[in-house]
Amino acid sequence: MTTTDPYRLDGLDGLAGNTDPARPDNPREGVTWDGFARTALWLVLVISTVGNMVASYSTASTQVHLVCGAVTGLSASVLVVRHLRGRR
Repeated sequence: MTTTDPYRLDGLDGLAGNTDPARPDNPREGVTWDGFARTALWLVLVISTVGNMVASYSTASTQVHLVCGAVTGLSASVLVVRHLRGRR
């Protein structure tokens, strides 16, 4: 009886069979809209959080704090909603 090693990858995509990336019947994963949106939301979240911290240490007006806080809260909320919807 032969056993297979569960940690061995057969080919580029981890599946036995077609391993030639030049053949059209071997689709490669690209950037999806979902992945792009998630990355963009994380980037907006980090930038707005850093902006709020910089505004806190400088003499920025209250409007700057409010805008940065609103953007941070909105992007965090959208990330949470997308995560919860993706679990269904």
